[in-house]
Amino acid sequence: MINVPTINQNELVELIKAKLESKAYKSSYSDFSLAPEPTAPAPYVLILGAGFSYGVVPLVDELMKETIGGYYYPDQESSSLERPSSALRKDSARFWAEYNEAAGKKKLSTVELNREGLPDNPGAAYQCLFEYEGAKELFTQPLPAISRPKSYLERLKQLRDDSQVQVPEEQPKGKSNIGERFVKGFLQYVLDPGSEHGYGSTGRSELNAAHIYLASLLEAQQLGRGWTTCAFCRTIFTTNFDTLLQNALQKVNLLYRLTDRPERGLDHSEFQVDEGPIHLVYVHGSILRHNPASTIEELSDLADRNIDAFHRYLESRDVIVIGYSGWNDGLMAALRRCDSNKHKVYWCDVRSHPTPHVAEFLRERAGSDAYVHLGEGGANNLMRTLFETIVPTGFR
Repeated sequence: MINVPTINQNELVELIKAKLESKAYKSSYSDFSLAPEPTAPAPYVLILGAGFSYGVVPLVDELMKETIGGYYYPDQESSSLERPSSALRKDSARFWAEYNEAAGKKKLSTVELNREGLPDNPGAAYQCLFEYEGAKELFTQPLPAISRPKSYLERLKQLRDDSQVQVPEEQPKGKSNIGERFVKGFLQYVLDPGSEHGYGSTGRSELNAAHIYLASLLEAQQLGRGWTTCAFCRTIFTTNFDTLLQNALQKVNLLYRLTDRPERGLDHSEFQVDEGPIHLVYVHGSILRHNPASTIEELSDLADRNIDAFHRYLESRDVIVIGYSGWNDGLMAALRRCDSNKHKVYWCDVRSHPTPHVAEFLRERAGSDAYVHLGEGGANNLMRTLFETIVPTGFR
């Protein structure tokens, strides 16, 4: 275990409060001004990962061990009741057995399974699935020639044959991309329930406490009612594909800018405009753009395109990381390039100790960075405490 400075959430909140109070807000506005003055920059930037959406969007472990089974083997009775975890895990084990068998025939990457027949490493299984080739082979396997009536699963597989799948006009219709459509369809099934029956995109309607308190904090900050310090944060980087941050800001009627086409390459100008609205940066893409990057190759490509823009901005602010695993992506590459003398990084997680690669990252920076142990309350409790500490009492 690598020892790194560790603080608790209350200590982090006090550090944030002290920094904000050290820069008192000064209004430069006058009725006689020719135009409003540029908004003063905020001293913090947030990096939010899957853990920030805990309780609303399944984490990778649940996706690979339960959700995939419910998607691949639909409920035969179409019951409105949720299937128990035990049933979903059995279906997921059957899915992975079929997946490995199909992938193995073509000598493609397979997923290492545990005694239950479920992925031993859910993260590795997720990336393997999003390579699409194994899923392609799964759906191009010929059905057995049988004279008896087809079983439910055999009929299901036939219904899911490529000829039955609707394909956007710009995509060629054929078995070459059926695996990709299935896997991306799975992601859409998880993150955008309204699209399941082809009616349109709605995103998830649920929000957890972390989203609600963050949006409320930003509302108080942006309105400035009773606000006596500098702003807290106006830019949020997220590795999530969901629309929960957008939904939360819409609930409090806040304007926001959206950067969600990382595959096109982000320019420095994306982060140099006046910090008026909140800026949401989807560093891996968005479910609404159908451009989610999940494989090692996709993440590497995005890193090459965007590391310079990320690095310059992250180095200019103190960084608060919440619920982010620290994958080998553009954000981590940019953070490693940052000069630790120019800013601080506070890495928040529910674990009592950081994972080895996070601990190594913090140790190598050799600054006043810290690992923040959130405890069982996680991001929900952290954002509630932060809201109650820095938002003026009258506005709360």
